[in-house]
Amino acid sequence: MTLRAVDMQIIVQKTAEVMKSRHQEDSKTRLQLQQQAQLLQQKEQMENRKVKDMQKTEKNAIHNNKERNGSQHNRKQDSKKKRKGKEMRGSGSGTIDIKI
Repeated sequence: MTLRAVDMQIIVQKTAEVMKSRHQEDSKTRLQLQQQAQLLQQKEQMENRKVKDMQKTEKNAIHNNKERNGSQHNRKQDSKKKRKGKEMRGSGSGTIDIKI
């Protein structure tokens, strides 16, 4: 089979069309992949922010809980001291005998 000049002109044109359509498909695919990668990065950043916010919230809750427990402990100790003080003062009859 021999190729004529007319056949070569058609083949060259068809090859150029095929290459152009492949290039367009490749460009679309690349664009889609880039968009997906950006979406994944945004989701990852959002998740990281959520985790950091949760950690801050937990730290604050733990800190507040410790402060509450500490203040309750201090109140208990204060009430024990008051009871002891009352017991010490209350052990007498409330009158003082002074003999001169």
